[in-house]
Amino acid sequence: MKNPKSPRNGFIQIVLLAIVAIALLAYFKIDLRRLADISIVRQIINIFVVAWGTYIKPLFVYLGTSIWGVIHK
Repeated sequence: MKNPKSPRNGFIQIVLLAIVAIALLAYFKIDLRRLADISIVRQIINIFVVAWGTYIKPLFVYLGTSIWGVIHK
């Protein structure tokens, strides 16, 4: 029988993903500081940050509370 997925597995997967991402950036010699200095990249990152805080996060919170309310009615 499979063990249920523990919360630590998700954290470990995120850490491993970050390590792989850093290794790939180093392999392809991509400098994040130089990339962050480009104005279009800063604008794109700002768009994502604003979209996350304004639209995406509240949507997930609303859906989560709605689903939670239906399940635990």
